[in-house]
Amino acid sequence: MIETKSAVKSDPYSLEEVMVNSYDSIFVTDAMGNILMVNPTSERLLNLTAEEMVGKNLNELIEKGYWDRSIALEAIEKRTTVTGVLKTRDGVDLMCTSRPLFDANGNITMVISNSRDRDTLVKLAQTLDKERELVQRYKDEVQYLRNQGLKNQDLVAESLAMKNLLLIANTVGPTDSSVLLYGESGTGKEILAKHIRSISPRCKEAFITVNCSAIPENLIEAELFGYEKGSFTGADAKGKPGLFELADKGTIFLDEIGEMPLMLQAKLLRVLENGDVRRIGGTTSRKVDFRLICATNRDLQIMIANKTFREDLFYRINVVPLRLSPLRERSEDIIAMSDIFLEEYNRKYGYDKVFSAETLKGFLKYSWPGNVRELRNLIERLVITSVGHVIDHQIAEITDLPRNIVASLNHNENETFGINVSSKAPLKKIMDQVEKEYIKNVLHGCSGCVSEAARILRVDRSAIYRKVHVVNLRNQESK
Repeated sequence: MIETKSAVKSDPYSLEEVMVNSYDSIFVTDAMGNILMVNPTSERLLNLTAEEMVGKNLNELIEKGYWDRSIALEAIEKRTTVTGVLKTRDGVDLMCTSRPLFDANGNITMVISNSRDRDTLVKLAQTLDKERELVQRYKDEVQYLRNQGLKNQDLVAESLAMKNLLLIANTVGPTDSSVLLYGESGTGKEILAKHIRSISPRCKEAFITVNCSAIPENLIEAELFGYEKGSFTGADAKGKPGLFELADKGTIFLDEIGEMPLMLQAKLLRVLENGDVRRIGGTTSRKVDFRLICATNRDLQIMIANKTFREDLFYRINVVPLRLSPLRERSEDIIAMSDIFLEEYNRKYGYDKVFSAETLKGFLKYSWPGNVRELRNLIERLVITSVGHVIDHQIAEITDLPRNIVASLNHNENETFGINVSSKAPLKKIMDQVEKEYIKNVLHGCSGCVSEAARILRVDRSAIYRKVHVVNLRNQESK
């Protein structure tokens, strides 16, 4: 019978050695509730010595206020294993399990009780929950990335515009600042976002891409914020974490941020300001920590003026604005990308094709309204459909644009047009009239193609849209 803290050293495999070195409290009573033996852990948790407990009855110790109840007595009464919480006189909560042992006649011979500090068990359970949640987050993240089919694509920077842009991006990348990427569709905003993330301290964490225009408005909130089980009809029975949660400790890229509904813009702003995310149907918030990169091909300033984009959100995401020039403005990159894409598709389809000089000249003359995406798709088409070793096509034959637009690529910058003005009109009025007529002339020559008109006028498309609004040329544009 163990009555002291000392351990028997003669036999390392003895029952007494096991009792003495158990991290849990081990407490043994007979069928009447008399204490037969206790181990040193019991002395520590109950703040009583073995001499004060062994030989005493449990009811006697309860009456003296050493603890508020006895799980062992409950096990004796119920003749089965019982688990419960008892409180010691020092206010310590112990999680106790008492198991009765029976002889051949079904009589209780003794009761063995194991106890541990409940706070320790609660902390252990919380740690396990966090581990399970982390494992599930990684599983969801991997599945999301697998579904996205993300590819590693390098940036091409042969032009001065792209070199300057990369210089700024490489400075911003290692920081945690929010970045807003501007540029026409297909200019490579997502690739630049990946590059910024790859040189950031979060490069080994998640990179979650969200196209705000591709997710239906009635689903985007559930995708971004997640939902609890039973939140709505059709919801996953287990609930689902949102993309903000999956991006925790990593980077989230919100493409086409200008397409986000106003209601969600307000919620996004709260996430960015407080770092809290609450799932649909949830009552508690979760802390998230991610780096935000946004992209748009729209003029957010005009959207703010039109009350379709929140001004406070704009200033929150527009910490570091970066503009990707359209492909037509960086001819050096056109040739470099053409070589890269040609090599990629030669390798993919088992060819060894090359471009003729005339084809490359056509590439340089073409305005590429679809930018890099159009160039890539066109080169894949040429590799597949061209006959022979040399790819030799005229640009008008291989693009989907009408020939009159292709012809406008050779627009003569010295070309003039006539306009009648009053000899006594104010100068400002004359300049406005000249500007109106010139915009009409260029748009007419481009069949209303704003992208092509912007290239000829050497202004951004947004400037054309503003002029169109001012001079009421929207009908002209659609003709």
